[in-house]
Amino acid sequence: MKLKHFVLVVILGFCCQTHGQGLEKSTEIDSLFSLVIKHRVRSPDSSLEAAKHLLPLLEGIERNDQLADLYWNMSTAYFYKNEYLNVIDYGIKSIDIFRKLGDSLRVADNYTTLSSAYKYLGHRKEALEYNLRSVELMKQYGKPTDYATSLYALGNYYMETKEYDKCEAYYLEALTILEGADSPGKLADMYFNMGVLSAVKKRIDESSGFYEKSLGLYQALGDEASYPKVWTAIGYNFYVQGKFTKAKSYYLKAEQGLSISSSTYSYCYNLASLSRTEYRLKNYGSALNYAKKMERVASEVGVLRFSIDAQVLFRQVYDAQGDLPKAYASLQLFHILSDSLQNIEKEKVVKELTIKYETELKEKEIEKLTSEKKAQEQEVLLAKSEKNAYRVGIVLAVALAIAVSAFFAQRQKASQLRSMQALTERNVRIDALLKEHEVSSLNALIEGQEKERMRIAEELHDRLGSMLSAIKLNFIGSTVKKDVEQKSPENETVKTTQMLDEAVTEVRRISYNLSTGQVSRYGLVSSMDDLAARINQSGSVAMKVMHFNLEERLPVEMETGIYRITQEMLANVLKHAQASEFIVQLNKTENSVILTAEDDGIGFDYKEARRRGGIGLQNIENRVKKFRGQFSVDTAPGKGAIFTFEFPLEA
Repeated sequence: MKLKHFVLVVILGFCCQTHGQGLEKSTEIDSLFSLVIKHRVRSPDSSLEAAKHLLPLLEGIERNDQLADLYWNMSTAYFYKNEYLNVIDYGIKSIDIFRKLGDSLRVADNYTTLSSAYKYLGHRKEALEYNLRSVELMKQYGKPTDYATSLYALGNYYMETKEYDKCEAYYLEALTILEGADSPGKLADMYFNMGVLSAVKKRIDESSGFYEKSLGLYQALGDEASYPKVWTAIGYNFYVQGKFTKAKSYYLKAEQGLSISSSTYSYCYNLASLSRTEYRLKNYGSALNYAKKMERVASEVGVLRFSIDAQVLFRQVYDAQGDLPKAYASLQLFHILSDSLQNIEKEKVVKELTIKYETELKEKEIEKLTSEKKAQEQEVLLAKSEKNAYRVGIVLAVALAIAVSAFFAQRQKASQLRSMQALTERNVRIDALLKEHEVSSLNALIEGQEKERMRIAEELHDRLGSMLSAIKLNFIGSTVKKDVEQKSPENETVKTTQMLDEAVTEVRRISYNLSTGQVSRYGLVSSMDDLAARINQSGSVAMKVMHFNLEERLPVEMETGIYRITQEMLANVLKHAQASEFIVQLNKTENSVILTAEDDGIGFDYKEARRRGGIGLQNIENRVKKFRGQFSVDTAPGKGAIFTFEFPLEA
């Protein structure tokens, strides 16, 4: 009898301990899951950080539905980070598990997300395929509102491909369902998109009716974030009808509700609309201000499309004001930026093909690793079966004798440890291979893209900036000469036009062959002399170049870096220093190259300039760090400036 009581106490204690540990782990999982879901849209980095801690907890339990849901949430978070390859990776993982669980609706959710990812990668065939799969599953297994949402997404696809009749067919089918359902938020979105489609098809009155219905539902829901997009759309309808005053009133209401952080595209689009409307109303000053504001925002966030639109607006306004030089300059910059956008789009096509190829390679590698992992999971199941058998044997043995029970318990524990250790080692190897593959393929591509963009930005700023500053000063100088000497401005106008043509030619030469450049072809000394000659010819500042011990050329990369730094210094002098003289000295010693740039201008507060973080100083510091160099600045307001740079030469 005493033996029986002892066994019951042992088993009860074991169960209580196991239950307590399980409850604690379950609470941790629920807490992390809530963070993943809460932040996946507005703060995807925070969501993914929580997912990183949650993933090991879910991979060690049998709740496959939770793991599949986590993969879907991670896929969604990566979508809002614009990392579409990761969207596809985790979406496929989620689909595999939901298929095994027979959850067709969650499979359809993943199909919708994958469709959007492939669309933004430029793979329209795959995007349409996943959209159609989602519609089919939602129709068969989902609620009417789920089916309507999938039809709405498919209509959006055809809207972007400009197949408007197909788009309208799916929109109308979705609208019919939503008007009979209790889903005001989705119905408001549907009315808004019907308004957009009607406007595209030139049915303006019908479009405005849909917009008013949409706005009424948003207001009933208190969805203030959606008001501005409707006001902008209504303003556009009045604009195309020639009712510019009404259009302006709606654009102004939209501007009050918009901000850069909420939607850069919507913010810039509304500013452009205001500028065009003011132009139509002949309020040229106001039109110019809105265009400048849009250009500044587009420049800050790097949206080249709106920078191009700004130049079109500038040209129209300056032309209407009779300021032909500024109108011509805006037209030239429009062509320059358009060429840059065309080059970026060509690069995008190449990168999309590269991504598609790497995606196929990655999928094959993942299939191989998944197969190996399944084999290991079978081993784990076998180990668990043995574990259960041992437990039964232990319980029976305890009923017979304590000694036999202890023997089998020890044996079972040792076997379990060996199995878990082996499984852990295999999983570590698999995870390492997956991470290594992802890091080597994706990060290399992304980092290369970012470096190339940064280099192009530096090239355009360094080389074109100084030349445009010289053009500006030459233009101002010609105006002064005209007032003082009462001479004809034609020669100065021709000279300014020639310098603008040189600027355009310079930019085209940069975009055609950034890697070689003037310095690599002619050398640092010759390039510096040529730069000084061009600046002296403009009469903006007297530039003098002195060089010592530079009979032999430096490494091409270092020559280019020194030349770019000099250009940056010159641009700053022309823009800010109000200097009459700019002296550059180059001196090569046994172990280093020393560059000194000195001007007699008004000087500046260096600490304050660094705090503001101007792109010019950032470019200089980045180039100096690249060559492991160092520099010092001797300046203060009213005393000019002396920059001294020292670059070590490799032995």
